[in-house]
Amino acid sequence: MERTVQNAFDFLAEGDHQLIIYSALKKLGIRQQDSQYEDLVQEGWLLFVDVYKKYPQEPTEAPKKFLAYAHQALYRRFLNTVMSQQREAGHLENEEVDLTTLPYSEDLLAHTIDADLLKGWLGKCNAAERNFLIDSVYHQLTPTEIAKKWGVSRQTVYKWRKNIKRKLMN
Repeated sequence: MERTVQNAFDFLAEGDHQLIIYSALKKLGIRQQDSQYEDLVQEGWLLFVDVYKKYPQEPTEAPKKFLAYAHQALYRRFLNTVMSQQREAGHLENEEVDLTTLPYSEDLLAHTIDADLLKGWLGKCNAAERNFLIDSVYHQLTPTEIAKKWGVSRQTVYKWRKNIKRKLMN
């Protein structure tokens, strides 16, 4: 049987198989109240496809064995993601924001924003929001490119933008 993305999603949606995603997150201590929970659940569905395709045997022949394997693989991938985010957040919190090292853009938007004003904005933002501002203003990245760069969903990037707008309006 050919292992397609659709086959993987069908297998995961079958019965209570999708519970392995929630179980792996629970094992890491990530609950529904956590800000990254929904992003990680969506990421889990995508990661499952990769696990399904790479499994050495046919997953449907011994589903319990495969689900145990997939649960462990998802747990490890989630652990890597969370630890990477924590390292990045810790690294950014300990750094002083230096706008002189950023590449200069010839775009009209970059010309209109005063560096002092931007520093003020960055001071009101958390690490993720600072990344968004720098990437969108100086690097002129789209929300999709920012999401890919930081390993988050586009929905998260739009939340960052919404939070920044709310903070700056105050």
